[in-house]
Amino acid sequence: MRILKFIGAFVGTFVLIFFLAFGFNLDALTTLFKNSGDLQEGQEWVTQATSLRGLTDYIGENPQHSAVVSQSALNPDTTIAYSEDAPHTMGTLSNFFLITTYARLVEERKIDPDSLISIDHIDRYQLPYIDASNHENAKAVLSDEGYINEQNEAPLEALIKKAIIYNDLAISDYLYQKLGTEEINRTISMLELQQTDTPVPFSGLYITLHPGLHGNSFETHFKKLKNLPDSTFRDSVLNTTRKYIDNTAFHEKVNSRFSEQQGLGVGFTERRDLLHLFPKSTATELSHLMIELEQDSLLSPAVSKRVKEIMSWPYNEQSLNSDFKYYGAIYDNRLGLLNGIDYGASVYSGEPFGQAVFFDSLQVAFWFHMSSNLMHQDYQQRLMWDPALRTATLQEINN
Repeated sequence: MRILKFIGAFVGTFVLIFFLAFGFNLDALTTLFKNSGDLQEGQEWVTQATSLRGLTDYIGENPQHSAVVSQSALNPDTTIAYSEDAPHTMGTLSNFFLITTYARLVEERKIDPDSLISIDHIDRYQLPYIDASNHENAKAVLSDEGYINEQNEAPLEALIKKAIIYNDLAISDYLYQKLGTEEINRTISMLELQQTDTPVPFSGLYITLHPGLHGNSFETHFKKLKNLPDSTFRDSVLNTTRKYIDNTAFHEKVNSRFSEQQGLGVGFTERRDLLHLFPKSTATELSHLMIELEQDSLLSPAVSKRVKEIMSWPYNEQSLNSDFKYYGAIYDNRLGLLNGIDYGASVYSGEPFGQAVFFDSLQVAFWFHMSSNLMHQDYQQRLMWDPALRTATLQEINN
């Protein structure tokens, strides 16, 4: 009886999360039923990983789906490192390199953080059904907080902060265009990264990944893209982004296809698998960047301070001051992927940490389970201050 109650609760939560993601309409209901087979993936873990302790069991038994690095800036002997050098999909964690480039250019007086940006221009980067609600939510909050003027413009820095909070892909792509590929590449070079891919615009990436736009089945298109050299794939994404923004006919064609097919026009597992083609990094490199940020040595103290101001939103908005002296993060959550990078110090020990945690290529049912209560965020935050969770994680990864 207890397990039936749990399953019923999970199904109810799953349906709620699904309709929040896809909208409450007949098309969304059809999508749910079409993907019913995919929802069998990982159901055994839904019942096993109902707590953070259960999540450590999943981590220990699924190294191909997870990576964890949690290191102290003061005591490296306490470091947790698991699958630390395996490449994992960044998703919107790649925005870290955009905001670092932005902070550097502001300090170099090449960008004015108070410059007013047209919301209409940013809207042009938004693909139908690709995290579109995130963009609308970000705009609504900007409006409610008085940032958008009568000309439908908002200050650049306010836009960037909301992009990080809401994972707004349209604002991210606008920022990418404003910064320019050359300056972003320069930042990557200055950070001396060896295992991290350079970010690409999300709009061009999703258009490139869309099988129907290229007249292919998913299997044919996925195989073709996987076989492309990295430089060729990246150039294709950049060229597609420019065409999408500058060519009205192409822009309308793309939006029409994404609207008709409610996004990529593929099933849950295919959407998950396409994330393999996103830029990747390792938990080692990203956690090291968090330590540099923690120590105000990310390029310079001034750049570090600006980046922290953008990343500190969880501390300011999630009432974390009872557990943390300070805290900052970037998280991502898209089908099959939950990840985050963060820095902070708890009120209990005061010990500063830098972390990178990846859960990707997740089984569909398990992803819905984790996503429904933002389990990955809770795990990362508690890993900084909860000795019992750190011990449980170490026990599982060392077995």
